[in-house]
Amino acid sequence: MIPHETLEIFSMVWWQSNIVTLSIILFLLILGKWFSPENRTQLGKFIGVILIFRTVGIHFYWDYLGILTIESSLPLHLCSLSAILSGIVLFWRKQWAYECLFFWGIPGAFHSLLTPEFIFGTSGFLFYDYYLSHGGIILSAIYLTWVLGMKPRQGSWLKIFLYSQILLPFIAFINWIFNANYMFLCTKPIANNPFLIGEWPWYLLSIELAGLLHFFIIYLPFGLKYRTTKNKNVTPELN
Repeated sequence: MIPHETLEIFSMVWWQSNIVTLSIILFLLILGKWFSPENRTQLGKFIGVILIFRTVGIHFYWDYLGILTIESSLPLHLCSLSAILSGIVLFWRKQWAYECLFFWGIPGAFHSLLTPEFIFGTSGFLFYDYYLSHGGIILSAIYLTWVLGMKPRQGSWLKIFLYSQILLPFIAFINWIFNANYMFLCTKPIANNPFLIGEWPWYLLSIELAGLLHFFIIYLPFGLKYRTTKNKNVTPELN
């Protein structure tokens, strides 16, 4: 197993890395919003190409470094799955794939930037790839929503959360077969995150509850809009 590394929260490197990442995200979002509808789509595809190239290319880099292993390199963490979707959905705008990216990606990548844990270490390009991957997840999810006009469907936060539970037995089985720790089901992450409460298996419950809460929070603006629209469409009763 590759030794994981963390970054001290609020250190100078932490600030620099997050400020640069968020500045690039904000710049591309504003640029996309400023563009015409046709150019917005083209910019989205350009971003998608970069993210897809990164998703594929990083495996060759891991192999070059000699750290490509079946127990750590399969895309079976939620952020890994979100990273795959982040590029694909900018081309293939399927609603269910967008919702998975939106609910998995935004909270997961946010916490990954807040309390980084480098599961492949930080040597060479790996440090920058971490921020490209997680920043790309946030950028793609918000770009699809704010710039390209997609939005999660009514009640989708709970559906995606429940469907996500189907993944857990399969990931647990793969962990058992390969002595791995995908989705951190076997060993607690070393990141200093306030939602990681207790040891195994209790921290898994805290992650589940935190996930449910985060799904609801990022859905809430859309849920309130759906409710407002529904109330406006209700015909007043005649007296």
